[in-house]
Amino acid sequence: MTTPAPRTTPSGARLLAVPDAETAASLTATLLHDAIAASLAERGVARVALSGGRTPLAAYAQLGPAVRDWSAVTVLLADERCVPQDHPDSNAREIRAALGPAARDLRLVPLVENGSPGDRARAYAHDLGPEPIDVVLLGLGEDGHTASLFPAHGALEAEGRTVAVLDAPKPPPERVSLTLPELRAAGSVVLLVTGEGKADALARTLGDPGQTAPASLLRPETLTVVADADALRRADELGLAGG
Repeated sequence: MTTPAPRTTPSGARLLAVPDAETAASLTATLLHDAIAASLAERGVARVALSGGRTPLAAYAQLGPAVRDWSAVTVLLADERCVPQDHPDSNAREIRAALGPAARDLRLVPLVENGSPGDRARAYAHDLGPEPIDVVLLGLGEDGHTASLFPAHGALEAEGRTVAVLDAPKPPPERVSLTLPELRAAGSVVLLVTGEGKADALARTLGDPGQTAPASLLRPETLTVVADADALRRADELGLAGG
């Protein structure tokens, strides 16, 4: 699809504004595909971290058949709930199902099912492997959380690669998330935001960096925001949507 002319936000992030959620999903699939293809061309492998939730599912459905060789792609989890891998709340389960049969050969690294959240976070940090992540897809909650990093939460201060979230303000309360340092170390990050319910959270994210909007703490030079008109309503009113 044709990529809209990028805007530069006051923070320095790249903003791709689209009219609706359907277009946002298609554009996001294209950005992920292109990042994966570039890594495959350069190194023969690609490492991508994906988020769960409802917003990216349409993008994953398009990404699945678009990638020609999933066997060379390692899929990591931007965050995961501490539930069994076949549980309806499992991000790994949701992502695999959304990518569809075309991605049957992908190498998805799940969260281990045993141990405390801290044990699982340490195990996942090991399972990430030493190589950097090429591209991360993140969403944005109405409360401003991204991955499982919630506003003004202690997990925002975590160092290392993963963090156990023991008291998430939305269920399930026990989760494991990539840390801010790990997200900031990725080659690129795509933040997908759609719907009027995310408008205030997106405006905070595009405003001054701070813990009330964890995604505002990402590296702006590696961040691309894909947002539809409804999600951008408040940011446009405040002059935060760039030009």
